[in-house]
Amino acid sequence: MMFGHNRFWLLRIWLTSLLVCGLAHPGAGCVQASSDYVVVKGGYSNYDYGYSVRIPKGLTALRAPAPLPNHGFEIHVSDHPKADLSVSASYNAAEWSSFDDAINAHLGYFKNKVGGEVDIGDRVSTVLGGLRAVRFTMKSKTSADSEMREVLVAFRKAPGEVGIVYEIVLTTPSSRYNKDKHLISDLQKTWRMRSLPRH
Repeated sequence: MMFGHNRFWLLRIWLTSLLVCGLAHPGAGCVQASSDYVVVKGGYSNYDYGYSVRIPKGLTALRAPAPLPNHGFEIHVSDHPKADLSVSASYNAAEWSSFDDAINAHLGYFKNKVGGEVDIGDRVSTVLGGLRAVRFTMKSKTSADSEMREVLVAFRKAPGEVGIVYEIVLTTPSSRYNKDKHLISDLQKTWRMRSLPRH
């Protein structure tokens, strides 16, 4: 699962870092200004991973500029308290074979982030752009205003490939969760699958 951990968190670290000081890789300093990133409002289309979605009204997303890989985008929802929403797609290099694999991996990621124990909450079967998906919540036990994370995961088969994993992730304090949780549903409602490029 380590590869899956790196796949997800390298994307998260890279996207989150641009909100502060530009492109930063783990263990390296900032080398690029956030102004170099591409602002997205309205519609977003990803040719490489075959999907499109609309940015929720009133919010602005940031994605990497070419020639950097275009997996998805991040939305900085709030500064105080901090809340973020991310959308990503990548090849299933960790070879998750089930939703349980994805949930267990995300549980590990979140434990590492909060530095403590995590409760896993609701798990609901759902659909993302016609694909079977699962949506689940996690809550840290580390503070009075516990951090929460809600994740939606879907798998897509790709001929001759390991397949694609689509993820929508909301990270927000429990005090904001009821205010923010609709954002995943907003993205889910406007998500459309597109044809994958031919290799």
